[in-house]
Amino acid sequence: DRMRTASMPKMAFLVVCGLVMAGASGACRAGPFVTAWNYVTDTIFTDADFTDKGQYFPFPPEYNTLFRGTPIHTDYELSWGKDGGSFHPTPPGGGRSAVTIGSGTAGTLTGGGPVTGTIDTIIGAGPPTTASQIGIGINISHWNNPISTTYDELLSGNLLDSLTLTPTDGRPSITLTPLLFSFVFNETLNAPPCAGGTAEPCADLFGILGVPDLNPGFEYDGRDYQANILLTDGAGGVAPIGMLLDGECEALGLDNGCLGWRTNEGLRTTAQFAFTVRAIPEPSTLALFGLGLAGLGYRRYKAKTA
Repeated sequence: DRMRTASMPKMAFLVVCGLVMAGASGACRAGPFVTAWNYVTDTIFTDADFTDKGQYFPFPPEYNTLFRGTPIHTDYELSWGKDGGSFHPTPPGGGRSAVTIGSGTAGTLTGGGPVTGTIDTIIGAGPPTTASQIGIGINISHWNNPISTTYDELLSGNLLDSLTLTPTDGRPSITLTPLLFSFVFNETLNAPPCAGGTAEPCADLFGILGVPDLNPGFEYDGRDYQANILLTDGAGGVAPIGMLLDGECEALGLDNGCLGWRTNEGLRTTAQFAFTVRAIPEPSTLALFGLGLAGLGYRRYKAKTA
């Protein structure tokens, strides 16, 4: 019994060392870090709800399109207001408003379509140091035109964002889990009082219902990476999306402290998406845990044998 008891720390040490070596051999079998990727990213409107003004303005059916307009929902456009009206470029009296998806800063603000490019991997900690470490994605614009209160208006919608990465060294592609963004919208009246006591004319309001993980991690060829979603105003400034005033959240039917987007009347407001890819060089959690146990077991074993 005495001999069996004395041998237990050694046995545990050998078992833990075996686990560590298995983890280490797995790391050895992993492929090299990807240093550059070709990418394809796209975002579409998957759902949209509009008001039904017919219950408030019971026009004869032949006048519906004249007074209520016809909302449009495509993959890259949600628009509402005057049939035959224009939202782009934002004209006085265009009679139509819209939310559109564009194909990046080098492309357009409407028409959507996948955005392609090449991005270098950031190795380790720290911000991107070169433009080649930032991938430009899609942009989203709200064309805020004044429209009649008789027109049907946008209420809410969903955007689905996808990203496919392909190593430039010829290894296979990987598609990350798509990100879903849900929002509500308030086409505010242009007369005071404005929600939250903001200045006139009252801004239209978007509220974000749920923010997906903007720093999703993924594994490729046995190595760990993290994608980081970035957001600007498309002109090098701060993104227009942030925390809204309590009165604005209330106008959207959301709790205080909600995140959203305030867009000025008669103007276009654009949010530009971008991203980075970062390599995570640290060893796996199992290997770290195993090394800690191995060291502890070895010290105990040496103390007993001494």
